[in-house]
Amino acid sequence: MWPILMSLVLAAGPSPAAAAPAAGDTIAGAYPSEQALRHYLQGRWLEEEGQGTEAQAELSRALSLDPTATDLALHLAEVAANSGDPGRALELAERVLADEPGNARALWLKGAALVNLGRAEEALGPLQAAVLADSTRAEYVRTLGRVAELLDRIPEAERAWETVTRLDEQDAESWFQLASTAARLGRFDLADSALDAASALNPVRPGTLFLRGLIREAQGRTSEAIDLYRHHLELHPTDQATRRRLVGLLSRAGRDREAYREARLLAAAQPDDPSALQAEAETAFASGQASAGERALAKLRALAPDEPELVLRSIAVLVRHDREREAVQLADDWAHQRPDDPDGASLQARARALGGELDSAAVYAERAVAAAPESLDSRRLLARIYQDAKRWPEAVAAWKQARQLSPGDPLLMLDYGFCLEQSGDITGAIEMGRQALGHSPDLPGALNFLGYLLADHDRDLPEALSLIRRAVEQDPENGAYVDSYGWVLYRLGRLDEARQQLESAVRMTGGDPVVHEHLGDVYRDLRLYERARAQYRACLQADSRNQRVRNKLEKLR
Repeated sequence: MWPILMSLVLAAGPSPAAAAPAAGDTIAGAYPSEQALRHYLQGRWLEEEGQGTEAQAELSRALSLDPTATDLALHLAEVAANSGDPGRALELAERVLADEPGNARALWLKGAALVNLGRAEEALGPLQAAVLADSTRAEYVRTLGRVAELLDRIPEAERAWETVTRLDEQDAESWFQLASTAARLGRFDLADSALDAASALNPVRPGTLFLRGLIREAQGRTSEAIDLYRHHLELHPTDQATRRRLVGLLSRAGRDREAYREARLLAAAQPDDPSALQAEAETAFASGQASAGERALAKLRALAPDEPELVLRSIAVLVRHDREREAVQLADDWAHQRPDDPDGASLQARARALGGELDSAAVYAERAVAAAPESLDSRRLLARIYQDAKRWPEAVAAWKQARQLSPGDPLLMLDYGFCLEQSGDITGAIEMGRQALGHSPDLPGALNFLGYLLADHDRDLPEALSLIRRAVEQDPENGAYVDSYGWVLYRLGRLDEARQQLESAVRMTGGDPVVHEHLGDVYRDLRLYERARAQYRACLQADSRNQRVRNKLEKLR
């Protein structure tokens, strides 16, 4: 791997303190011996000639004759890094830090060397310390930004790139990276303006059209996003990841024929990719070409006929296009052809559950558990079906049994906790949320679950706010988390802030009925009655049996 440090050191130029002695200096004043100076000058000449290994050897000889020369040790660390020897660079940086613990350049060199040795977690501390010691050196902050991204610490990466662009307004790449991190954090106005700056400095930077399309898609400007993705594909026709995104966007926009054309190109380029074949089938059915969809599904299953996952993909496509009977028949045929395969009953249960036949699905899931009682997947499937059927006592019992097979799984705890809440055991549900966080303190789903649970039952709202905020910081584009954030703000009486969050959550979730209800409550309390009615009606369109919302709507008439 090309070291992160190399390009940064070359861009920064030689360390001023490591330059050759001025004309008036005596040899004894600059170096302890003429021999040391000779090795130093020879090393610098070799460095200029591009002979890094030889330069490193000469500079090492000079350092051995003058072991207290900090500037020489730092420059030698840079040469070692640029020569592809991060281990030597780390050794030299730590040698300097032993005498000067706060030396910013040594801290930076240490951090960069650790990254190049594959020790990014260890690198973060020295790089943070380097920037704290000297925040005026763009190369220090650049390296911190790249490492923060590598560790998926996106808020810290965004702060770093913002700092770099202030230090060096002509750094097109840093502007681009700022746009990318801001987009990941949902700060689309900042992403847009940063990308404008990056494009002005480097209009042909690869990825600019894609990132602009991503921003437009997130802003709900679908037509512009589609045009940008298409323009990107004209320049990069083999970028199937972007084509896959374009297929999804066209499908969501109801442009089914266009989506099908793009999906066919995707499947032709990736004929052994199950996801590509599934996308081709989905778009074929959506555009009214059922026989083409069936052919795509047949190709999908032919990739591995004994693999139940590929059959399940086919079942899901069929159900989504109102072909439930075919989906169930497909599962039954596969199971009957393999009577000794324990996956058969599970597949039959899943097909019926997807088709809405939950009671029948439960029968087959029970058979799957009986056939493989030690299978966590089978027990999880049975519990999920009971849960979807709102058979809460049975769901609680099934999740409890599943937990016995995997007692430390925080996701099982969250499902178990949800069913406890639905069955009326709020205290037990809260305890499950706390246990999940005990096993995974930073798990966003656990933070959101416990925070929302506390907020929804009006318990310890400051703690709920703190928990949900931590979840949103990790995944700012998760509509469920943003809804929870808006809901706890509502519970705290911060209506204007709640309104802002819940309006975003409606967009992010595509109109989830719960979010519509929450936003309706906020509008109602803000006395925006017409808007409240609109939200309650939208909720009832998706969940017509919700008597609670129907009562709220009646009170506003």
